[in-house]
Amino acid sequence: MTRRSPWLALCLLFASLLCAGQAFASNQPLASSQSNAQRAVELTFLKAHPGQREQLKQFIVLNWFAMDKAAREQGLMHAYTLMDTGSDEGAWNLLVSVTYTNELGYPGIAEAFERIRSAHRTVLVDGKGLRELGAIVDSRRLLEHPAHGSR
Repeated sequence: MTRRSPWLALCLLFASLLCAGQAFASNQPLASSQSNAQRAVELTFLKAHPGQREQLKQFIVLNWFAMDKAAREQGLMHAYTLMDTGSDEGAWNLLVSVTYTNELGYPGIAEAFERIRSAHRTVLVDGKGLRELGAIVDSRRLLEHPAHGSR
């Protein structure tokens, strides 16, 4: 079996993200005033502890995405998604992507999001929180090109 480079895996995951974003955007059109604006995309790479990948995914959905859903409903975020390498191998095995409504990214919504965060009560999975399930190993901020086809 050939071992793929982590960057190839990232490229494949990001391509999947773009396809998923296109499908999501086609069902949720943006206001025309935002259609030509650049949007920040924050990528968070996580490594699940051995045997905890499914539980970490569940934790992300129950906690991070519960808050992201509220943020999206308030117009603070455009989309969010979770991707899995399907393996426990490598430096990371889960990728969370959040697309914001403009180029500012999280700093542009920090105050409003903190109100959402303070109202949220952490949901443990099998009695475990993030630290017991895995760790954030890296994050990246990208800018989506305004001419992207999923708009």
